Amino acid sequence: MTSADPGAGAGPDAEALRRKSVRRLQVLAAVLMAAAAAAFWGASRLTWATVSAEDGLSPQRAFEVNGGDWSPWLTPLALVYLAGIAAALSVRGWALRVVAILVAVGGVLAAFPAISLITGGADSNYAADAGSIPDRYVVLYVDTNPLAALVVLVGTLFAVGAAVALLRVAKGATRSSKYTTPAARREEIETQIFADYERRKAAQTETGTPAPETTTGGSGKPGAADDTDSPDPTPPGANERMMWDALDTGIDPTDPTDPDRR
Repeated sequence: MTSADPGAGAGPDAEALRRKSVRRLQVLAAVLMAAAAAAFWGASRLTWATVSAEDGLSPQRAFEVNGGDWSPWLTPLALVYLAGIAAALSVRGWALRVVAILVAVGGVLAAFPAISLITGGADSNYAADAGSIPDRYVVLYVDTNPLAALVVLVGTLFAVGAAVALLRVAKGATRSSKYTTPAARREEIETQIFADYERRKAAQTETGTPAPETTTGGSGKPGAADDTDSPDPTPPGANERMMWDALDTGIDPTDPTDPDRR
């Protein structure tokens, strides 16, 4: 008879590996969300444009427009991402999918002003409004800072990566709870049957009660002795669900000659 010990940890080990993988993805998503928040917050503190203007009464002046003025939602978005880390680690299922979608959408929306700044430059009127330049000044030219826009785009990549990791967490949790491969299920059932037999055998040894040795068995003769090394053909501890699952996976729990149970 094959000992239950080598296989006893197969099911738990697989479950432990799955949980470890999910936990790793959760930590990765949290790190990426924190990185995205840091990128957006840092971009909000950078100078996005320098506006040169004059009013005809005084020398030409240079007004600096930072990211918080150019894209007012960068700082709030960074705070939302930091708060979203707790939500991402605590929710499951569809709620986690919603969080992932919101994380991705927020990162993509933050990228639009940055892309516009890189590809089209800065609109002088928008720059004047964002920099709160008095109306008496006439904008001469606007000098943009592409580095600030690149920081935002990096934050967007972090946000999208976090969303993908969260979706994988949600998908993996759903798969593990709804589906187990036939081979894994078969191994789990065999492990449960052997573990139950070993527990009953140990309990009978401690109490001094002899293990049951009579069964109809494969000979069809009542009272025929079975091999004491083989597990009980119908372990009492195996519940009805386990027996049906065993049949579904091709194991006959009542057949002591089944090679899979030896």
